[in-house]
Amino acid sequence: GALAARRAWDAFVFALRYHRRQYRASGEPYVTHPLEVASMLAKAEADLPSIMTGLLHDTVEDTGATLELVTERFGPEVSALVDGVTKLSRLELAREMQPGEQPALQASPADTAGGQEPSRSEKQAANLRKLVLAMSQDIRVLVVKLTDRTHNMRTLRYVGSHSSRRLKAEETMGIFAPLALRIGMYTVAAELETLALAE
Repeated sequence: GALAARRAWDAFVFALRYHRRQYRASGEPYVTHPLEVASMLAKAEADLPSIMTGLLHDTVEDTGATLELVTERFGPEVSALVDGVTKLSRLELAREMQPGEQPALQASPADTAGGQEPSRSEKQAANLRKLVLAMSQDIRVLVVKLTDRTHNMRTLRYVGSHSSRRLKAEETMGIFAPLALRIGMYTVAAELETLALAE
């Protein structure tokens, strides 16, 4: 209704204000990213707090906005979701890989069915997926994070460094696509895999 539209609009204006003068690698204003994430969540029929979190998810991490301010403006439910997404974003998954190590891709059933031990990178990917799940006490945190990753992968071509793009693709294949599958986001999982493999 009108109240929901007003709350979503307020979240958009907040994001617009705090992301002003920030730009994406594509040259577009940064606010286009949270707006697209929120739009994707709305199309997936997510609830209003999730859509608002899509708009606000980078404000605490990337701007001068504080979690306390988000709580004051949008309430504890939205604030808790934003906090959860921020904590997931701060997980530096790629740093866990050792130099020269193979990508942390998900172990396939064929690899383990014959009694073959999963590789170190496969174990690492599994542990990181468990950590992400544990940090996502509210499943909506993970839904927003996976939507955020999907949009970032759609625009990965604008990231200048091939090694950075490759690292994001490896993270996506090893961590995020399997998590999307695990929580039943099959279309998102398929798109993440396709985008990662294209890199």
